[in-house]
Amino acid sequence: MSPPAKSSKPAPSKRIDEPILVTGATGFIGRRLVHRLMQEGYRPRLFVRARSPLDEAWEGLPIERGDVAELDTVHRAIGGARTVFHLAAKVGDWGSEAEHQRITVRGTEHVLGEAARAEARVLLASSIVVYGEQLGRTVCDEHLPLGRQTYGPYGRAKQAQERVARDLEAKRGLHVTIIRPANVFGPHSVPWVDSPVEVFRQGLPGLIGDGQRDAGLTYVDNVVDVFVRAAERPDASGRIYNANDENGVTWRRYFSELADLVGAKRPKSLPIPVARVFAKGAKAAWDLLGREDRAPLTPEALHIVSAHHRVPIARARRELGYRPAVSYEQAMDEVAKYLAERGWSRRSH
Repeated sequence: MSPPAKSSKPAPSKRIDEPILVTGATGFIGRRLVHRLMQEGYRPRLFVRARSPLDEAWEGLPIERGDVAELDTVHRAIGGARTVFHLAAKVGDWGSEAEHQRITVRGTEHVLGEAARAEARVLLASSIVVYGEQLGRTVCDEHLPLGRQTYGPYGRAKQAQERVARDLEAKRGLHVTIIRPANVFGPHSVPWVDSPVEVFRQGLPGLIGDGQRDAGLTYVDNVVDVFVRAAERPDASGRIYNANDENGVTWRRYFSELADLVGAKRPKSLPIPVARVFAKGAKAAWDLLGREDRAPLTPEALHIVSAHHRVPIARARRELGYRPAVSYEQAMDEVAKYLAERGWSRRSH
């Protein structure tokens, strides 16, 4: 998938080949990607679910509604596209194995298969969860193989997604670039803004261990920049890129500042051994009861929040000319505005 490193100078960028299709356009990252593409003068075609609400700013854009797990609708959506940003997936550390496989894996088989047929370029949204047990134990650069151990259906589906891409690349000549975002936060982020805020407002423990490990936080617009830069460079096909801000912010700092924004007490910590027992027990109980809502703590979330993230972006810097444009402080200002708009921030009172 990843040939030897190229020249230390990034290749000159060019316009992204059109027509452009964005799957998962109404998702957290997808909306920001569409906004960025429109800012740069593109009119992307959007593939969204049947009942997904659309942004007013999207009026006039071509819209295809459907399910990525249904081949007929994917075939119509691809419809002559030259560049496909594939972001549609079952996101999160909860949900049934079958649902993650149906949406993320089967959906990827359909989208990438049709893209290969149309000879379209693909930018695939993966995740650092594919590093599995290696995350937190070693430096996770793009040369590492997929992890041997995963911690939940999301990680397993993301690994399977990458295998689909590799297989189609080898067998059908698919031109694909894989982007592996770290922990993406910003306004409207459910796992890294909305959910922690609810935990802090209830006074529940939000930290695992001492919280002094690198959280691997990356602002959503910085992730979008990696996608766009990769799409602008044809020689990025066949490559994998981590997307991370490398800001060194710890879980304790981030969660404490997030709690401060909503006027909650700074989060207490749960010892890692206790958290492991609790996460395992909660999952077993939820499975036994057949509950579909998310358990208070899952093994996958525990692994992420207790890990020391060493996810370098040297390759993206070198080959794409990427530098995180939005600083952590600027990102937190945007989060503060978002929380105030929702009436959650102490600044809104």
